[in-house]
Amino acid sequence: MVAERLATADEYYYKHQNNEISVERNRAEMDLDEDEYFPLQPIEKKLCAYSFGLGIVLMAAFILAFEVI
Repeated sequence: MVAERLATADEYYYKHQNNEISVERNRAEMDLDEDEYFPLQPIEKKLCAYSFGLGIVLMAAFILAFEVI
């Protein structure tokens, strides 16, 4: 008896805070969520690493540029 639509984060949080969700239903929803997520492809990992690296380099450059001047 899993909801046909996925609950929003607020609804999920509210249900858990007010104990309106059973353990069985929670397990069923978690099992459905497992099918929707998949590991990143190697190119996606590289793009994330390049973006993160570029962000760190630019942050350091801006700090140096605006602290020195």
